[in-house]
Order: sequence, then structure tokens, then C-alpha cells
Amino acid sequence: MLTTEIISAHPDRLPILRQQAVSFLTVERSSPRVAGIFGTQQRYLLAQLASAMLFRSKDGTLHLSRFLEAVVAHRIASRNTAHDFIREMEKYGVIRPNLARDDKRSRPLKLVEETVGLLGVWVAIHLRTLDAFDNGSRAATFAETPGMLAQLHPAIVERILQSQRSTSPDGTFSLFTWMNDGGLVMDKMIATITDFSPQDGRIVTGIGSLDEIASALRVTKTHLSRKMAVAEREGSLGWTGKRGTSLLWLSPGFLEEYVAYQADKLGRVEEAYASLTVAVPA
Repeated sequence: MLTTEIISAHPDRLPILRQQAVSFLTVERSSPRVAGIFGTQQRYLLAQLASAMLFRSKDGTLHLSRFLEAVVAHRIASRNTAHDFIREMEKYGVIRPNLARDDKRSRPLKLVEETVGLLGVWVAIHLRTLDAFDNGSRAATFAETPGMLAQLHPAIVERILQSQRSTSPDGTFSLFTWMNDGGLVMDKMIATITDFSPQDGRIVTGIGSLDEIASALRVTKTHLSRKMAVAEREGSLGWTGKRGTSLLWLSPGFLEEYVAYQADKLGRVEEAYASLTVAVPA
């Protein structure tokens, strides 16, 4: 079984995680409306928790009061923030009222089909990444096993919420992940690297401007520029020439922060997958 430590030390970890980053960016382009709900670290955790609770409920519905209690228990956000987030999920069609129920007071909610599909893609991307580390068949098993998403997704989320690194990342990684689409900003950086060998202590990306990073993401160039400036002062990234008009470089330390976060998450996915006993169809 793969562990966070094995993943972190794997000689091919960087090219494998680069391919995962490419996959995340592809999902963003195909389903920007739903993907936007997962845009910041807090929104990502709220959306994953809500989805996990929906999968685990006996009737496939989510009651707002139970969700708010769970959010506070996991210290993800305030009740008001969580309440507003659910209303936003409903507004953008990520969840909907369960019209089969006539309890207007509790207003139970259900995941829409597109959201379920996106969660399935999210799980499959991580399983394919794990398979790349050990030539496994997790993704194939997942694709061939009906109903596995409803079991596996909540098991993954449960473990992610128990992880300090996954819920409260620090360093330069945290600087980006708490801003809108910050995770995808970092994925864009990683996805453009063709050579992970440091040059004068720097890993050069294929990004040549701030516009290339902000393009198609829900982050303004001004906000991105401010965050990048902070990271530059910390020595985590910079430009090979004039700022914003030359190639962007990343420090080995920043790259390892990215690896550490992804390895921790992948380790949790592996634990959840290994905990399930599923009969694979012949």
C-alpha cells in the first residue's frame, strides 16, 4: 500500500503530479460552474463535507441543521458562512431541494447529477495518480464497480478532515490555496514545467506572464499580482527577467510544499480505498 512517505520520496513524484495537475485543469475547463464551488480551501472543505454527508445519508439527502453542526465540529467555518455556502450551492445548481419530500420546514437537499459526476472524476483522477506510482489498477476497479463512489468519497473526506496538512496547509502553499482558484493557480504553474531539475536553485516553468496564470480562472490579475509579490519576497518564486514578461520560476522549497500537500491527500485516498472491500464484477 502506498503511504504519504512513499509518495513523497518516489523518484517520479514530480512528473506524476504534473500529470495530475493537467487533469485538474481539464476538469475546470469542462465544468467551470460546478468546479467554482470548490474554488478556495474553505469552500473545498465545505463542499466535500456536504457531498460526503449526502452520500452517507440513508435517503441521499442533506439537512441543513446537521451540516451546520458538522461544519462547526470540524472547525471549517462559522454557521453563518456554512449556511451562505449551502445557499450558493443551491443557487448555482450544485445541489437542489428534494422535491420528492413534502417537509418544507427541513428542506432536505440532494446532489444534482452533474455534481455527482464531477465528484466521480475527482476521485478517479486521484486513483489514476496512485496507479502511476505503483502501476496499480485502482482507477479501473473504481470504473468497473457500480456504487463505489458513494462508499469511497465519504471515506476519503473523513480522512482528509483528520489531516492538519490537508485542512490547514502552511507556507507559500497556504498563501495561494486560500485565494479564489488558488489551487488551480499552483496547478497551472506545475503543469507547465518540462524540466524539474533546478537551474541555479530555481525550477523554471513555461509561464511567461500573469495573464497566462489568471486566464480562465476566477482570480483577478490585480489580486494574483499581490499574492505573487508576497511569494516573491519570501523567495518562493520569481521571474527569470523582467517581472511578468519573462519565465516564472519556483523554488525547490515551494515545489516540495506542493508535493507534501498532494502526497498527504493521496495517502488519505489510498487509505480510504484500501479500507473498502468491494466485489469486482467478472
